[in-house]
Amino acid sequence: MSMEDSNLWHYLSVEDVLAKLETDLEKGLTAAEVEHRRSKYGSNVLTAKKKQSLIIRFLLQFHQPLIYILLAATLIAASLHEWVDAGVIFGVVLVNAVVGFLQEAKCQGLKSD
Repeated sequence: MSMEDSNLWHYLSVEDVLAKLETDLEKGLTAAEVEHRRSKYGSNVLTAKKKQSLIIRFLLQFHQPLIYILLAATLIAASLHEWVDAGVIFGVVLVNAVVGFLQEAKCQGLKSD
């Protein structure tokens, strides 16, 4: 595969990129060229991703194989009337979910800034 055929833009020199994009570094694109490219490729906008509700984001913290195993262990312990064990295991699952939810919320808050 030659360099012209690839999409490895980061390997190209500035001059090669300008040539491939048929533009000028100093002048940019003409208004006519902008309209032509906009009609051909569409507007250069990102669509916003729909945000999930807080409840869904919290419930997704339980959607992990290890959590399923711990919830099954909780049910088994409860069925054997081992209430302390069942409570401790379920408490660990809840703490894990709360910590994961808070970390995710903090991360999303930092991303939006």
